[in-house]
Amino acid sequence: MSVVGVSRTEALKVLQRVRAGQPVAESLAESHGARPLDAKDRALLTQLVYGVLRHRRLLDAIIRQFSKNSLEPDVADILRMGFFQLRFLDRIPPYAVVNAAVEQTKLVQPKATRLVNAVLRRGQRYEPENLSLAEQYSHPDWLVERWGRRFGKKLPDILAANNQIPPLTLRVNLDKASREQVVRALVQAGVTVEASPYINAAVRTTGSLWLEDLEIFHAGWVTVQDESGMLVTLVLDPHPGERILDMTAGVGGKTGHVLEYTHGQSRVVAMDIAEHRLDILRRNLGRLGYADQAEAVCRDATLGLPTTILGGFDRVLVDAPCSNLGVLRRRVDARWTKSANDIKSHQGRQVSLLKMGILATKPGGVIVYSTCSVEPEETVEVINMIETEMPGIRRESVAPWLPHSALQEQVQSGTLSVLPGSFGMDGFFIARLRYREGSEK
Repeated sequence: MSVVGVSRTEALKVLQRVRAGQPVAESLAESHGARPLDAKDRALLTQLVYGVLRHRRLLDAIIRQFSKNSLEPDVADILRMGFFQLRFLDRIPPYAVVNAAVEQTKLVQPKATRLVNAVLRRGQRYEPENLSLAEQYSHPDWLVERWGRRFGKKLPDILAANNQIPPLTLRVNLDKASREQVVRALVQAGVTVEASPYINAAVRTTGSLWLEDLEIFHAGWVTVQDESGMLVTLVLDPHPGERILDMTAGVGGKTGHVLEYTHGQSRVVAMDIAEHRLDILRRNLGRLGYADQAEAVCRDATLGLPTTILGGFDRVLVDAPCSNLGVLRRRVDARWTKSANDIKSHQGRQVSLLKMGILATKPGGVIVYSTCSVEPEETVEVINMIETEMPGIRRESVAPWLPHSALQEQVQSGTLSVLPGSFGMDGFFIARLRYREGSEK
């Protein structure tokens, strides 16, 4: 076990659970909770898991050159971990990588030990040739073909962006600390950090960082959120004293931002279909100091809303469930679990949620629709359908609420589509609608 190490042992367990359908973030959290890991082991565990999932097709192209037979899944993942370390990490000597992989194979599939040893030794300097874009950048063929038709020459840059290790972006709770205070605290903790050039409440960190180890997290100074997600609250532009509905609140990232933006002086109803996510939301809001400013409601909004809240909100946020194809650099397992059919399948629920959000809005109120996808079926088509079916709704350009001119230049037909990797952000779509006073919904 000492040769294999706890990081590789847990990484294989995580990859086993991912193969069984568990999301990678949940599987990693399970390993972190199962046994104490020091910072070095946590970092390597995360690198191995994300690296294998991020570069899987490229790693498999190398393996195929030296093993033509079908491999047992655990053996395939051990080889992938080995070639990922040999190709992308430079602090572990090649002989140590091969030795650890061989010893790990002895523990799980002893008959494959000689195969693993031979493949890694023969392939450690091999450079695959004549790969397709999908193989080179480790994306499914259907997605590369789809994006090739849409994005043309931009495609390699988008695929490359999805394979980059994204920064851990933190939103500063300006009710508790300034951005400068947060930067100083992170630097003192040995974290590499820079201020966002686009949002004044955001900082970007790189390198190994376990946020729960930092006092500024427990004190409610910072929350993990990509800058594209922060833009949603800026476009919503909530005001103190308003009643606001976050219809698909999840664990409360945007709910917390709304309360920070209004200095805790708005009243938010945070709704989600899953009670376990709302439990996390309550803890997150308590950490930020807003436990009493939001009501958490477990409900599937597509099944209808209570008459007591219909037409009762000044602003409504509908951050709709989607394919997540804009955030593949973070959700590295999603590229292997999605299909072309999944994109269209979300549309009905997205339209239903947006309609319910509109019904919850006061006359003259604002509705913001967002997704972490830029696929037309989940974005512009949804907005076009709503405008056709509900003539009392009009689209407002998001441009006046965007904090930087470079972002405003990306607005088309009043909506914002941030392509994956653009501005260093996740892919995202945002539209702003208003319910006209005197109109019927």
